[in-house]
Amino acid sequence: MGLQIAVLRSRFNPMQLSQLVIGFVFGWLIDINMMLTDWLECATVISRIATQFAGCAVMGVGIALEVRCGSVTMPGEGFPVALSRVTGVAFPRVKIVVDTVLVVLAVVSSYLFFGRWAWNIVGPGTLFAMIFVGLEIKLLNPYLGWFDRLLSYRPGFRRYIVGLARFIYRRNPKD
Repeated sequence: MGLQIAVLRSRFNPMQLSQLVIGFVFGWLIDINMMLTDWLECATVISRIATQFAGCAVMGVGIALEVRCGSVTMPGEGFPVALSRVTGVAFPRVKIVVDTVLVVLAVVSSYLFFGRWAWNIVGPGTLFAMIFVGLEIKLLNPYLGWFDRLLSYRPGFRRYIVGLARFIYRRNPKD
């Protein structure tokens, strides 16, 4: 969040500080999900690949909708959103670059602290997610116009009157 504040400066919305609370709640929900699904076992390579793909697909859809609505973002997307707004580069591209930099930093840290690449920490799933999620968001964005319309929907008196008139007109056809 500090980097987000540094990048946006005066354009930083203080409401984004609630990322801390949202991140805590989201982490708690992940713990509950892990507890509810601990009976699932991915013993084969195929089941691990399918699970990784499904998880990344769901995450990509969630991030695309989260960023599209422009509300408070999760901490992992706050900095890429800020960079995208400041630089004018599309969010999916910034997301891939930021995720790649974070993974490279994790691998370098692994060598510094453990003397080797800790594959149990940064493994093939992380490498897949680093690219796949951003590409999925890029592919989904052109098809999210319906979500923009849903977000801009404002029920109003005029709409109510027009709908009521249509309803009455259908009930009393002309003779």
